[in-house]
Amino acid sequence: MNLLRKGALNDACVELAEQVLSSPSGVSADLVETLAARFQSEALHHLEFIQGQGRDPNLLTRAVHYIADAHAIPPMGSDIIWFRSMMDFAVELAVPNSGLSNLGAAFLADVRDGLAAER
Repeated sequence: MNLLRKGALNDACVELAEQVLSSPSGVSADLVETLAARFQSEALHHLEFIQGQGRDPNLLTRAVHYIADAHAIPPMGSDIIWFRSMMDFAVELAVPNSGLSNLGAAFLADVRDGLAAER
């Protein structure tokens, strides 16, 4: 079983915090670390489920990197509700836990097509 590389998760969370707090006037390192810790704590809520499904817990780190690349913008600020929703969505896509209707499952074909275009 893979072990979570907590240092790598922390680094990803710091990167994300720096992005959403970015400001022309700069931002304090303390504020970045505080927000990064909140992001990490939120991400870790999924750890037990992911491990219980026999999946690599380091997908949490990859999800944070994805969110940083695709969704993080400075107006997000220190409110993490958006991050909680993004992590829920990312983990559900990577480690499905819901029975889907045919209409809901059709979206997965769109995701598959998007992934094929990205690669």
